[in-house]
Amino acid sequence: MGKSSVRLETQRYRREIFTAPSLLGNPLGSPGERGISIYLPPGYLETRKARYPVVYLLHGYGADSDNPIVDSRMGMRKNYPLLLRIPFRRIFSHLLSFEVLDRLILSGELPPFILAQPDGSLHLPNIYGSKGLDGKLGRKGSLYTDSPFSGNYATYIFEDVISHIEERYQTVEEKSGRFLMGASLGGYGALLGGILHPERFRAVVALSPSISCLDLLDVQLVVPFQRILFGAAKGNDLGRKQISDILDTCDLVFSNDRRLLPTVKRDEQGRAVEMDEQARRNWARSDLAQFLDSHPRAFKDVRLLFNCAQSDEYGFAEPCRRFHDQLEQKGIQHSFDIYQDGEAARLSPHILGIAWHLLPGLRFCLTQSAS
Repeated sequence: MGKSSVRLETQRYRREIFTAPSLLGNPLGSPGERGISIYLPPGYLETRKARYPVVYLLHGYGADSDNPIVDSRMGMRKNYPLLLRIPFRRIFSHLLSFEVLDRLILSGELPPFILAQPDGSLHLPNIYGSKGLDGKLGRKGSLYTDSPFSGNYATYIFEDVISHIEERYQTVEEKSGRFLMGASLGGYGALLGGILHPERFRAVVALSPSISCLDLLDVQLVVPFQRILFGAAKGNDLGRKQISDILDTCDLVFSNDRRLLPTVKRDEQGRAVEMDEQARRNWARSDLAQFLDSHPRAFKDVRLLFNCAQSDEYGFAEPCRRFHDQLEQKGIQHSFDIYQDGEAARLSPHILGIAWHLLPGLRFCLTQSAS
């Protein structure tokens, strides 16, 4: 797997760089050297003979291993500016962190485990050159997909990352000790992993997952907290740019040789009513529904949980319902929930819905480890 470098915050909270063979020579020239955020549980450094289960957690669109979903308090202060932390201080005080995981493991509320959060970015800037609230240039996401246009990001996650972690750390090197979680487009990646590689993961958890990128064509994204911070006009513009960049990335990854977006025609309400049919089929091949139909062993012996907020601003609730119905028709056992949360809906049902369900998702995974 090549040499790796490590940047430590503590001996147990670390960022690593390693070489991913699957990404070397990719069409976009994105780096094969990839970051992973690693959390090691209390006692790991002192108990050299123990073996630990691993939860692989896939971030959403625009992030990377330097701003993982779960981070230390120090990392959160670095990645979330005062502009967010001050007005929403109560929310930030309740976010899951490495320190909270330490406390839960030491109290016996969670078993010891390793948390690995790999970089799923294309390392390309967004089409507007926009910066996030942390001041960093926004990056395009890989969509965790093997693509002739962008590179083999599914192979990278489900082979290279796992091989690196199991070679370097004291892990349970079998299905019973591997768990896959993801949020938003990382939730798409987690579900894709359960479909393509059920032999590798004991459980899969997808929080507010994307199911089909074609569903995003009609989304008029409005993130409530952006309107609170910046006003309606700028908040709406930020949402428009975010969804436009995601759609541009879908075109790049799924159909770069026959772009869909320039062919889309819309009605008076802004809904897509006509488009190039071949390009649409190129996008549709990425739909989880099609993957599920074409992989008869999907989720075999995998414990599956996914959920979404009813008012999710990306419109993911209805596609999740359709996927739930498809799983039921195929007799694939799973846990599914569409929930409502008033506070999350006021600020961001998508982001806060994910944040509030991270710990239950971890519990779901690690309970399967004991069963």
